Amino acid sequence: MKQLGSFKYFLGLPLIFMAGGALANPPLVNFNGWSASAGAIDTTASCSTTGITCTTQVQDNGFLIEKVETADYTYLRFVVTDPNATGATSDLGFAAETFIPFAFNSGPTSGITQGISSLQVIREAATGFESSAELQRSMMRFTNPALRVFTDMLEATPPEDMYSIKLSQTITDAANGYADTFDYLGYTAFATVPNMNPDSDVTIGLIMDITQQVDIGEAIDPTAKQQIFQQKRRMGVSGNIVTKPTFSNTNYFIEGNPLSTANNMTLGGTTVTWADGDEIVSNWLAQEDIMSNTTALAHQTIENRTTGASAFQTDISTPLPVTPFAWEPVNFGPEPSFP
Repeated sequence: MKQLGSFKYFLGLPLIFMAGGALANPPLVNFNGWSASAGAIDTTASCSTTGITCTTQVQDNGFLIEKVETADYTYLRFVVTDPNATGATSDLGFAAETFIPFAFNSGPTSGITQGISSLQVIREAATGFESSAELQRSMMRFTNPALRVFTDMLEATPPEDMYSIKLSQTITDAANGYADTFDYLGYTAFATVPNMNPDSDVTIGLIMDITQQVDIGEAIDPTAKQQIFQQKRRMGVSGNIVTKPTFSNTNYFIEGNPLSTANNMTLGGTTVTWADGDEIVSNWLAQEDIMSNTTALAHQTIENRTTGASAFQTDISTPLPVTPFAWEPVNFGPEPSFP
């Protein structure tokens, strides 16, 4: 869990959300700490902790704006779901929640209101579709937004938690033989100037994974042969980390850990190497032979987009089951297989 001021929320890919939370100091308010009943939104689960006061500002069917106050912070929370919706957030077809700092109530940053932290989830049970988008910008990327003073920089969030955008999408349509997953985690840079401008739009790191599996050849073979495609992309570093500078030091941020680790892969007799932080892309495709039950077409590529180096390997008659010709688990995780 990561704490933003007096708010904590659970992060994961694919998304698994938790409401409530253990007591701590300062008190906690979690994403998804609410439910709906016939469109009436109830935030008791996240507003009942001692030290938190939630005051409704605007309320309608499937819509709520409330002021959330703690000892140090005041936030506005916006909650939106479908009209007449009923259930916990994990059961709703649409759930959106946004926190905006209304004011920091004490300290040298009192009154600063920069930033946003937002989560939106869409589900459709009939098609197995689930899509989520999480955004955090400006001071809401910090563990403790109110401690943005020179002597408190070691209170900062670990760089890997200071992402700007997090996307996850899953589609599982068994009736039509289709399954797809998409995960993206992107980091933008913090500025490194004395005025402490807290954000920029420069992408300094990303992780992207795509997996797609479809059934093919039903008209030729009713047993529905399959195809799988997988892409994995890594680039840059896991955000910036705030350091504790002296007044003469104007570089307040250092880079996080590299999202691509130096290594190499050999395909078709060509070896592609990469250094820490290089942009690397792995593609793997396998397609079952429509006229055979024992072989498949396999194609694989590896590319270092930083240096321009690339390699590929293809086999039009690979015995089933199929695995990649080569694999590098440190960067790309467990080796896939097909079918």
